[in-house]
Amino acid sequence: MPNTLGNYDPLFYAQEALISLNKALGMAGRVHRGYDPAPQQKGSVINITRPSVFEATNVNTSTGGTTQELAPENVSITLDTWKEVKFGLTDKELSFTKEKIITDHITPAAYALADAIDLSLVGMYKKIPWKEAISSTPVVTDITGVRRALFNNRVPMNDLHFMVDGDVEAGLLALTAFATADGAGQAGVDTQLRGSLGTRYGFEFFANQNTPAHTSGTMADTAGALNADADKGATSIVIKSLTDTQTLKIGDIIKITGDAQQYCVTADVEISSATTVGIYPALAQKNLADAVVTVVLPSGTGSTKNQCIAFHRHAFALAMAPLSDMGGRLGAQIATVADPVTNLSIRSRLWYEGDTSTVKVALDALWGVQVLNPNLAVRAVQ
Repeated sequence: MPNTLGNYDPLFYAQEALISLNKALGMAGRVHRGYDPAPQQKGSVINITRPSVFEATNVNTSTGGTTQELAPENVSITLDTWKEVKFGLTDKELSFTKEKIITDHITPAAYALADAIDLSLVGMYKKIPWKEAISSTPVVTDITGVRRALFNNRVPMNDLHFMVDGDVEAGLLALTAFATADGAGQAGVDTQLRGSLGTRYGFEFFANQNTPAHTSGTMADTAGALNADADKGATSIVIKSLTDTQTLKIGDIIKITGDAQQYCVTADVEISSATTVGIYPALAQKNLADAVVTVVLPSGTGSTKNQCIAFHRHAFALAMAPLSDMGGRLGAQIATVADPVTNLSIRSRLWYEGDTSTVKVALDALWGVQVLNPNLAVRAVQ
């Protein structure tokens, strides 16, 4: 017979956890969201729709003009991350009010899941092939330089976000463009009163304690050449004329002269006379043998630096799906709650352990992340 847990039912926990999860999202609250309503398991692949792109055409009253087909492109995302937070409630704790249970247990558990989702998203910095400089004591031209890089990549200049680490946040808070009412108005006052960075120069700024650190390869010689022709669509190139035994790390950047697209290294590699290097995205054009290849080490040779990220919402995607409630047939009480607006989903499970007189509660979520367009983001590195 299923255990009776009074008012503390799984649906109540799941609903409250979903509210807390949504409030706690950092980067995840600023990216494209996808959702599959069917219950899934870890490793499932789902398809989400990439946002549509249209072209303005001339109006032709004689022919009726051009009607563009609605052909939304599907993007496959593997739901490869399944995490939970599990805790126990004693008989005494079960006598507490709902408010105390939420404050002491449900909210912290949901925040832990939000933190894990955020870590998944910031890890995608390794697929951003664009880098600009920013100082820990930033000046306005640091910000406008990043904006220029996005502009030159034809990024839509609406819905832009800028994730910074603690050092850059401290520098921005001290910058007069952020922390004075003169020119910034009420936003400048809010910066002084609450420490909120707000929106400046078209970016919604936010500080993130999960800003990722990148360790670049060790290279003194960063100028090489293609060893052979490389066809459009290739996901690796062969580089020659670099000094042997140097190293490249995942997330380092490759530039090819004559190719406007830049690329990220997708696997650690040690340089030899002719070195195969995996790249992302796939080659945008055919590049001929002997084209100059330049390595960009975002953190400097062998160094580790935080990678702040400026991005458009459609640069990245977070996809979620509900988990199975099959365990409910085996005595556990299970509920999954999904929000069709935010595309977030969370499951709660409750069961009683007689040996310890403890009600176990688990909150879990299943998700995957994907880069939708690497050219809609730029790293800002000190």
